[in-house]
Amino acid sequence: MDWFVGLLLLLVGGIMGFFVAMFFTKKKLQTSGKAESEQTIQELMSQQAAVHIQETKQIAESLIAQSTTLKQQVEDYEQRLISQQAVPEGSSLSYFGEHTTAYLRNKSTKPVREKSSADIQPLDFSSQSSGLFSGGKEAPTKNSK
Repeated sequence: MDWFVGLLLLLVGGIMGFFVAMFFTKKKLQTSGKAESEQTIQELMSQQAAVHIQETKQIAESLIAQSTTLKQQVEDYEQRLISQQAVPEGSSLSYFGEHTTAYLRNKSTKPVREKSSADIQPLDFSSQSSGLFSGGKEAPTKNSK
């Protein structure tokens, strides 16, 4: 009987050891799964940060190019103002352009009226037969209540 109790204790110890080993293995897998998920999250965040930095650099370069263009346009405008002030007849900026401005300066401002002669006299509708003006009778008015 001693050997039977020993065998039974060995079997119970093996079953308990199996479940304890399974519990610790699960816990270890969960811990490693969390570590792996944290690592993938960190990798994803670093990739997104790299993309964000690249997009920010592109936006900054675009802003620099636009500000350079704006600065050049302001300088050109300033030069035009200085050149316009130097020329006495061109005290204002040409709105239309050189050719159009010259055309508008040379164009006469007074409209020329054409004289026309009337070959046909207009009809006279003031006679009694026309019905528009009878001249003598007043139209009766209706009293409405």
